[in-house]
Amino acid sequence: MPMRYAQLFSKTKRDAPADIADETLRLAYRAGLIRPVERGQFVYLPLAANVIGQMFALLRGDLQELGAQEIRGVAHLDLAQLASAEIQSYKQMPARVYWHSGGVTRLHLASLEANLDAANETLRAFEKMARDFFEYAGVAPQTAQDVSDARLWYTTAPQLDLEIFSSNAYAATRAAATRMKTVGAIHEPPLPVQEIETPHCDTIESLARFLNVPTSRTAKAIFYSTGERVIFAVIRGDLQIDENKIKRALGVQTLRWATDEEISRVGAVPGYASPIGTRGATIIVDDSIASSPNLVAGANKAGYHVLNTNVPRDFKPDVIADIALACVGDAAPDGNGTLNLERGIALGKIAAPRLLDANFLDANGKAQKQIAVTLELDLGALLLAHIGAYHDERGIVWTRSLAPYDAYIVALNADRPEVSHALEQVSDVFAIAGLEALVDERNESAGVKFNDADLIGLPLRITVGPKTVAQGGVELKTRTEPNARLVALDALSDELNKWIGV
Repeated sequence: MPMRYAQLFSKTKRDAPADIADETLRLAYRAGLIRPVERGQFVYLPLAANVIGQMFALLRGDLQELGAQEIRGVAHLDLAQLASAEIQSYKQMPARVYWHSGGVTRLHLASLEANLDAANETLRAFEKMARDFFEYAGVAPQTAQDVSDARLWYTTAPQLDLEIFSSNAYAATRAAATRMKTVGAIHEPPLPVQEIETPHCDTIESLARFLNVPTSRTAKAIFYSTGERVIFAVIRGDLQIDENKIKRALGVQTLRWATDEEISRVGAVPGYASPIGTRGATIIVDDSIASSPNLVAGANKAGYHVLNTNVPRDFKPDVIADIALACVGDAAPDGNGTLNLERGIALGKIAAPRLLDANFLDANGKAQKQIAVTLELDLGALLLAHIGAYHDERGIVWTRSLAPYDAYIVALNADRPEVSHALEQVSDVFAIAGLEALVDERNESAGVKFNDADLIGLPLRITVGPKTVAQGGVELKTRTEPNARLVALDALSDELNKWIGV
């Protein structure tokens, strides 16, 4: 049975709320595909659900070909725990599963592998599946580095939340973005530590002025607390700290500023602190500190600093990582241009092979760590990217591959017997052809219905009314054609078969 517009849960809207700034989201809202719920989230309404369902149906064949099996019941899966419980032998590998999350709009695919060569082969297969699917959906995404050695696919959308830092040949998410950190060619041998009096120099700027050195030759100390331990973060004086990078590097969820009492407890002096001689704190340093010799650092003594501090000679960090904040205008890490900020929507990501905390027995009976390859596709985002790529001033222009229905049937004066009879004939022809239609029988003007047909943007528009019936046919128009043409009712089947490509 064709879907009647009057029965459709979501209807078109003349305009979108002012707080929806992105043009793609506004168009999807007006066409009855999405509605805002809370905190910038959207619910995908029946027209959009049709599209997402078709995507899942298409991908299911690829997943079966890969030997992936579906699991259900979780939004966030602890893959290591599941792998440890279910996979004990190399004979069970590769083991592949997929599941859904994000209101069943995100597809997650994981493969458990016995060795790196097999994992890399799977990585290539996963990437090919994703790229083939993007091509099928008519979307050409860009790529950016993401955290945990993952690669993100995205399309640009100036009003959306995904932030990408990019230059000529570099692109990374805000979470993963870094900057060029070299300052000239510093190749100095470590010099002896020397304590020096630095009165009233309790900031990096005042210290650099007093010593007449660039801030890049200083080490800046920032203290945080998790409530259970003090975090002593050290970064070069010309850089700023990205607290989210610290959280990921240390595996903690929350940080707060440490109190003076907590700082003193680990043997440091606020304003004049360095890790030298401290105790009990977790020390994390930016990789710029590890590669910069002879830096000026605090002496843990009010009014004093020390010259020529070096890692690891003078103190040994617990963690060395990139914890620097990347900003617009910074030099790109590859030295090719400066960082710009663009916004977009994430379509999915693929992660490089990684070891899991889950053992299996290899062919020699030895315990080995399982290797995981993971892929994520956000089908809701892909739907929006498709709309962003295929629309005009009147509305969406769906491709046949993803359209929620094949045709929009405009029924004019549908209560008249001759129109009702012709509409039944058209519905029969569509059913035989295996096509699905949205039928608009409302008591509205032709202009209103044509405008809604263009806004929703289904690939075909069929018009049935007293005038077409009197001429023994219907009007047929594709979404991209400027004008409709009359097609005899007994020739409609052939026209549809031609359009399908039969």
